[in-house]
Amino acid sequence: MNAPENHRSARRTAEDVAEAGRFFRYMADYVGFTAADAGIIRRTRPIIAKYLPEIVSEFYTHLLRYPLTRKLFLRPDGTIDEPYLNLRMRHLSNFWLRTAQGVYDDEYAAYVDYVGRAHTSRGADPSIYVPERYVIGQVGMMQHAISRAVSNELRAVDDETEFRAVEAWDKLMMVLLEMLAHAYGHEQEPEAYGEPVPVDSVWVRALAEQAVAAEHGDNGARPLRRAAVAAAAEIPDGQRKIVQIDDLSIGVFHHQGAWYAVRNSCIHQGGPVATGALEGDVLTCPWHGYQYELRSGRCLTDRDAELDRYAVTVTGELVYVDVPDSGPPAGLQEKAGEPALQANEFRIADLAAGQMLTLTVNGLAVLVYNVDGKYYATDEACTHAQGPLSAGKLEGKIITCLLHGSCFDVANGAALCAPATAPLKTYPVTVDGEIGRVSVT
Repeated sequence: MNAPENHRSARRTAEDVAEAGRFFRYMADYVGFTAADAGIIRRTRPIIAKYLPEIVSEFYTHLLRYPLTRKLFLRPDGTIDEPYLNLRMRHLSNFWLRTAQGVYDDEYAAYVDYVGRAHTSRGADPSIYVPERYVIGQVGMMQHAISRAVSNELRAVDDETEFRAVEAWDKLMMVLLEMLAHAYGHEQEPEAYGEPVPVDSVWVRALAEQAVAAEHGDNGARPLRRAAVAAAAEIPDGQRKIVQIDDLSIGVFHHQGAWYAVRNSCIHQGGPVATGALEGDVLTCPWHGYQYELRSGRCLTDRDAELDRYAVTVTGELVYVDVPDSGPPAGLQEKAGEPALQANEFRIADLAAGQMLTLTVNGLAVLVYNVDGKYYATDEACTHAQGPLSAGKLEGKIITCLLHGSCFDVANGAALCAPATAPLKTYPVTVDGEIGRVSVT
């Protein structure tokens, strides 16, 4: 990757340096990169130095092979600018030799940040711009090359050190990739730092085991409860009904004399699949066109993936659906020594200004917003195509749906941007000490 030259923007302020170091440490902690990892990388520096000519040669041979990256090294007449190419090779060599020193202080972090900026129009030379996807590819190539070099040297003499070294370099590459990508400034929202949030790991493990078991078709004896969802007359043959049972949105279909129920959540991005077009036995999600066999729930493009299905029973005039009876869920935000929250409640401390969180109240998904210390609540689904507003962007009082760009005023629910025209439903929010409550009627 291209390292910086001494043009404009080369001088970093103390605040820049400190912020780069802070971000590096934050990401290192996130991926589990430790001082021990830095130590083992330091031990591999002689290996990196030995293999660096080969690595640099392969790296630039690859870049010169493809027109999209080759053009970065060409003169106006189309010939390779050899002095410039040699300079880039020197900078690349310097970057990895410095990285292999295993010293990751604020100055090193600022150096990486500046290397990242050097690939963008905000770097030392605004005429140079390397698309982010190429930087990601460059890091991947270097990761593979360094791992190969370490394995070649250590596997036959010390496989334990080889394993530790490859793992350490892999984790460091994750940090470097995030640092370099961060320089492009395309974050959907400003970086927000904070202490890790307490999580009930036992609950998460149980949930993970359920998820893996479901994907492997080994759910065991799961407790079920039978819920009445409609009068049979409400769903004549060829029709469907979307019902809400606890946290589940379910599509109940009366199709060619038989009854089917599937979870109304596409495996791709959670789109309202049960609202999509049904042609023959094929159900198409309205968001991105994923298709499923209604009878089996299987995805047509991935036969190992399928929608969750539920047994349907028609007794007398009523339609029943059997759903999992898992009892009250343990909340991720539940804290030791504090009373459990009601479904319509949230802790003020858990919702910082400019942030939002989702509550499920009486089977309804509600999105709560903190706008400069004032709290608002609306339906979580966009009124256009039921896109999840919780995945959107909140700017001031305006929430924008990531799906098609519809935007709304969270204070009154007004639709401000097409394609949505219908407003969001809003709900009153009250604050009692450290607890916020949403009134859903």
